[in-house]
Amino acid sequence: MFDAVVSGKARMDVIIYGAGKQPREDLVTSTLFGSMRFLSSESRRLAIEKLTGKKPEGEVDIYLWPYLRRVGENAEPDVVLRIKDGERFEYWIVEVKWGAGLGKDQVGREIRTVCDGECRRGGLPGGPRSVSGYTLIGALERHAAELERARREFDRSLTISDFHWTAITERLRTLARGAAHDPGLVAWATLAATFLGGQPEGMVLSEWPDLTMPDACDFSFDSDERFALLQRIAPVAECQFNFSEAP
Repeated sequence: MFDAVVSGKARMDVIIYGAGKQPREDLVTSTLFGSMRFLSSESRRLAIEKLTGKKPEGEVDIYLWPYLRRVGENAEPDVVLRIKDGERFEYWIVEVKWGAGLGKDQVGREIRTVCDGECRRGGLPGGPRSVSGYTLIGALERHAAELERARREFDRSLTISDFHWTAITERLRTLARGAAHDPGLVAWATLAATFLGGQPEGMVLSEWPDLTMPDACDFSFDSDERFALLQRIAPVAECQFNFSEAP
């Protein structure tokens, strides 16, 4: 999907309307996290760190939209990461938002059902499960109250983090610049950053180009405020700046 949007063959607004009720975040989630399965183990860990803030030490299994139930509630988190930690496993939940709000007690329900709920769909291994963290990607001001409520409920028992799409764009650009050792990781990070940088949600100003300043020189004018004849004018290096309206 990212290739189609970046190449101008598809547009996000057309994709969502053509997909009926399927939200845009599901398409973005599947492309970002589903494609990680084709990366090497080390590259997958580096990619996960940039997207979630969690640096896995062991092997990582990725589960998309597992459906879980426990007494009195159910949930379907976008992504659950199963991280090998020595002889045990820890779990990290990722929720992806593309402008939509969080449901009532959504963060809490997802954490509780992953901890000790029964996975009815999605293949997540049986519990109990040790949840060490939760990341919201695509955070907005409207999500702040729900995140704060979850932080109070779980206190310091796990890490709850959130990232705006603009921050994810910059983190992926940084990853692409520093991953020359792995062409596959460079391609993954570059494509994702290019896609996000072309959307209002993830658009950020690129780095300023290097500016070449002209050498010091003097200008003189005649009485009619014209350059004196034969005055040699130092050329200025050509440069271009492109600006776009903030979302």
